[in-house]
Amino acid sequence: MAASVVSTNQNEVNSVLIISQDADMIRVWKMLFEQRSCHVISETVAQEGLLTSRLLSPTLIILDMDIPDNERLTLCRKLRATTNGTLLLINSSYKNLDVLEYHRAGVDETVDDSISPMALLVKSLAWLARQDWIVPRRQSAQLWA
Repeated sequence: MAASVVSTNQNEVNSVLIISQDADMIRVWKMLFEQRSCHVISETVAQEGLLTSRLLSPTLIILDMDIPDNERLTLCRKLRATTNGTLLLINSSYKNLDVLEYHRAGVDETVDDSISPMALLVKSLAWLARQDWIVPRRQSAQLWA
């Protein structure tokens, strides 16, 4: 039983932006997300992905770019500025930079590059479901004393 992932407004489908240099994985991920009624756009160049994110403000971004850590951190910060949606980073270079730095740059979750497409889909669907009940990033949370 495959449930469609749609936001609380039934006319609004979740948009997924995939930024990756791996054309084969883009095809797999695109198929999986489209089967769940998501609108999927993919980019193979980081700067084009950033521009698309600014235009689309996606509900989910999957970032899988083989670029130096400092460039990836900068890209994550810039992507975070474009959307309140979830930012998932597929990372193969944990040894070079602490995962905490990526979270400070706006990444919601880092996953190892050995993750299976189906496991990534499940994680992504969980993040999309959470977005309907969490406090949006740009709004302050109210703390009760």
